[in-house]
Amino acid sequence: MIPRLSHTPAPLPLYAEFVTELRARGFEGDLSSSFGDRTVLATDNSIYQLTPQAIAFPRHTEDLVRIARLTGDPRFQALKLAPRGGGTGTNGQSLIDGLVVDVSRHMNRILEINVEERSARVQAGVVKDQLNAAAADHGLFFAPELSTSNRATIGGMINTDASGQGSCLYGKTRDHVLELSAVL
Repeated sequence: MIPRLSHTPAPLPLYAEFVTELRARGFEGDLSSSFGDRTVLATDNSIYQLTPQAIAFPRHTEDLVRIARLTGDPRFQALKLAPRGGGTGTNGQSLIDGLVVDVSRHMNRILEINVEERSARVQAGVVKDQLNAAAADHGLFFAPELSTSNRATIGGMINTDASGQGSCLYGKTRDHVLELSAVL
């Protein structure tokens, strides 16, 4: 039986201070430390449960840079964070009792489909079925086959090297990634 999540009404002071400082530094996305939001992101497609302290929903790459820079501040050395896309991982990869950085809310645009090069440029929060619907108009598709393709994000698929039943024929996610940009 899965254990009941503990009720933690307020985030730890370190995370409350981080969220306040992140807002002060111009973070333009959404930030939440409400118990309801944290409970929703305490689970994924695995059997594990872990309630985060806070959630950041970056609006664009600059917000990710703001998060990365602030985590370099000595005051926040103990801060833990994990990226999250669709929450379809089966091993608890996006679960953390720290800061969840969820790219699915705002960073979900298809930037380009290049028919000649048979490639696409997307933000990390684009859902696989969303990409395939746009690519289908050009006779293309993003091959890794997943049972969760209606909610799995491309960023999450890259993070976990997602694959499914069709991987023997089409390969895993890594076999279809030509280039990526990362904020470290």
